[in-house]
This record gives sequence, C-alpha cells and structure tokens, in this order.
Amino acid sequence: MKQRLCIGILDGNESWSLVLNQLGVWYEELDFQRDLLNSYSLILLNNHVDDQQRVILQEYLENGGCVLEMGNSTTFVPKTKVYSQSVTTIFNYSDHEGFSPITHLDLHRSVDLHRDSNLFDGLVHFEFFKDGFLGFFGADISSLMTDIRYKRKRFPGIDLRNPDEIVSRVSKSELLQVFNITLKELHIQRSLPYIQKWISPKEKPVFCFRIDSDYGDQSSIKNLYEALTKHEIAATWFLHVKAHESWLKEFASFENQEIAAHGYEHGTSKSASKTRKNIQQASHLLEQEQLSPEGYCAPYGIWNEALADSLSYYKFLYTSEFTAGYDGTPFRLNSVLPLQVPVHPICTGSLRRQKYSSEEMVTYFQEVLHRKLSRFEPVIFYHHPMQPGLEVMEAIFEEVNQHELTKLTFKEYARFWEARSSCTFAAYFEEETYSISEISDAKQILQVSSDHTFFSLIDSDKSTNQSAKTSKFEYTNSYLPPAEQVEQMRKNDLKLLKTSLLDWKNRNRL
Repeated sequence: MKQRLCIGILDGNESWSLVLNQLGVWYEELDFQRDLLNSYSLILLNNHVDDQQRVILQEYLENGGCVLEMGNSTTFVPKTKVYSQSVTTIFNYSDHEGFSPITHLDLHRSVDLHRDSNLFDGLVHFEFFKDGFLGFFGADISSLMTDIRYKRKRFPGIDLRNPDEIVSRVSKSELLQVFNITLKELHIQRSLPYIQKWISPKEKPVFCFRIDSDYGDQSSIKNLYEALTKHEIAATWFLHVKAHESWLKEFASFENQEIAAHGYEHGTSKSASKTRKNIQQASHLLEQEQLSPEGYCAPYGIWNEALADSLSYYKFLYTSEFTAGYDGTPFRLNSVLPLQVPVHPICTGSLRRQKYSSEEMVTYFQEVLHRKLSRFEPVIFYHHPMQPGLEVMEAIFEEVNQHELTKLTFKEYARFWEARSSCTFAAYFEEETYSISEISDAKQILQVSSDHTFFSLIDSDKSTNQSAKTSKFEYTNSYLPPAEQVEQMRKNDLKLLKTSLLDWKNRNRL
C-alpha cells in the first residue's frame, strides 16, 4: 500500500497553517478515521488529545509511526522529563549532524526543555517508542513566528567587530530551520523522503537588492542606478518621497527597476492616523508620476501596531521590516497583512560605525553570502545611496553574477511566494520510490531530502516513480559562528544600551 507523505496536525489553526505553508510541506488536519500509519508520515500534536485519541495514537506510534509533541501539550513524553524555563538565547552544543549548522536561537520567551537532551539546551529531543519514533519540540513556534517585539542585536563580524541593528527579538529564520530539521529527522527515522516546495522559482537561490533612498540626492541616486545597470541588477527602490519630491519623475525613467514606498516623511509613530497619512501622501505622489508601489517598508524598519492598522487601508503585496523578522524566507504575521520579505539587516553604514575599511566590508558581505549559499537560502541585502560603500556593493554584484543567482525584485519574489503558498500537491512513497500527484502549479519545483546533507530538486512534471536516494545538491559549511562566540556577542553591555538610546533619541517622529 502506498504511504502518503502527508503531515497530520491535530489543530490546524491559522498560525500553524502559516508555519507549515512557509515550510512548503503537504499537511492536513488529522483525521482519526483514517489508517494513520499509511496516511501520515508524521503526526504533529500541537494540542491536547482525549483518551480515545491517545489510544489510537499510541497504536500508530508502536507500529512504526512518528509523533512530534509540542512542549505545552505532551501526551507520550513523561511530564517528569519536561520543565519550563524563561530563556533569552539558547545554544546548541550537540553533535547531531542535522542541527550542527544552527548554533543558537534568540527566543526571549518561556519554553519547555527536555531533561535528557542537549539539543538547544533540551528544546528538541528524540527517542524511540517501540517500533516508532517520538519527537519533542518545546517552543510554540506558531506564536514565536508572529512575535513583533524587537531589540538591538550584534551580528557576527570580522575580528570581533560585530555590527549591530534593531531587529526582531526572535531569530525567526533560525527557529524555522530548527523546526524544519526536526520534521526532516522524523521522516528520516521512518526511512521516508521529506518533500517540500522549493524556495526559489529556479534551482539557484534568490538574490534581491533593496535600496532605502533616505535623503539621497540626485548624484548618489544616479551613481547607484548606473552601477545596477552595469551589473544587470533589478533592484527595489523604497523611496523617501519628500527627499525627492521635486524630481520624482527621474525614477519613472529607470529601466528594469522596481519603485516601492518608504513613506513621505522618514519618520515613525505609534499613531495609526499619522502613519496612515504618511503612507497615503507618499503613495499619492508616486502614483502621480505613474509609479504605483506594490511594496512598502517602514522608516527605520520599525514594525508596530500603528503600521499594522494602517496597512489594512492599502493593497500592498508585501512589506519589509527587520523588526518583524530578518534573513530567511518570506513569511506572514497573519493571513490579512501583506507578506513580509526579510532582509539581512546590516548595511555599509552599520559596518562604518565599527570602523570597517571598504575591503573589510566586501569581506563581510561575501562571508554572509557564502554562509547563505551553503544552506541554499535567499540572499537579500540593502543599501542607502548616501552612505559609503557603492564599490562594496558592486563587488557583491559581481559575485552574485558569478554564482548565477536568481535575481529578482521584491515584487517578483513576493509574487513567486504567493504562487508557491497557494500551490497544493500530494506525495506518495512505495518500494523505495516516491511520486507526486495532484500538483496545482506545474511551475513549482519540489525539494526531496532523505538525509540532512544531500537533497534533490525535481520539476513537478518529472516526478513519477523517482528514487528517493538520488541526490544532486549538498549542504556544506556551518551557517553560524560557534556557540561560544555567539554567547559572548549576545551579552548585554553599556555600549549597546547607549547606542539604542541614542538611536531612539535621534529618530524622526511623525
């Protein structure tokens, strides 16, 4: 009998659907009337079960199934093995092959930890359960992925000169990866392939380049545009409209570039009416020049409730605020708000504050790019025209072209991600081969993994009876610096506090 490669989730609420859609897996709400062993490659218990359901799930486990229990609703993990603890950053000192690329997680939350595990201090745990396999994940990822708290953080730099920026408290990209690796590990334990929708419209990872035009003059804007044209980079320009109000028409002449909105005033506010007015004024002036923005990013990257309320009045396809999330793949805070397209939050200005030379800036961005490519992640950088480092960005453009990355504007990437999210498929496994059926979008590429190091990418129209052990792509070096280095970097000190206070004091308000 064919094994369905479907994840069954006990409570398929909106926030959990957002997480699983971001991962691109086939999932459905758990149907206890089915033959569970052949219907679900994995069962995710994100809520409590009743006595009858517990009996059915125990039979599923004992006969070779896999169950992942969330920390707040354990059924089979003994409660004596789990304890709650408030954590800021937790570290991974385990030698588990799958998790070794992720050295730490910033959570700033109370989580549940397993006493017998050293994976992220016990956040993740695995154990055999007769012929089945039981997993434990102690954080409510569905809640953490929608957390909008932020703080100033340091990022790994050169010679311990670590640049900093105000970003999301939760390292959402790494958290999602740890959860994804957990799901993959459970499939591996059942000797089943783990299948997801790929995160790029092509085999090569995505590259996007964002420009925040803050106070940029005509000369700096022209020089940057010419550099983009030279290297055939289609960038997304988030315009600080007031700074360019008298010469907005020049942006209308740009070829192969996307124009988006960054507000009329470069300021932020907790007032929804002021925030809405700032967006409206910018959008109106851009539309007068036939520049109809489909994207927006808030000044200073500040996401707050005033912005969330204001965005409901507009039809933006996406926004991009690194206090909502940075690095990684696009995500949603809820089903109503626009898509978030995260960026790497460090720019040349951040590096200049740490006294980087131009050569060192190039090295910094190259190291970030290489780390991301080693994990096949999107590479999304940003720049301000008035800041130094145009030659730095040109060096990165050259490397992007050498790697033949999939160059997209934010709008193009957001449209791809929307199509990916709406695509549905079914996958089956039988006699060491897998097959895909009922895929709703033949343009989507699927990723198939049978271990933590190698994977294959397949076109959906060539996915009948493929061997699950055929692999073409390989994850390579570590994604983040050693845990010991991060532990030092994450220590709070007076200098970082002073930087945050100065930043808050100098920030323009609407």
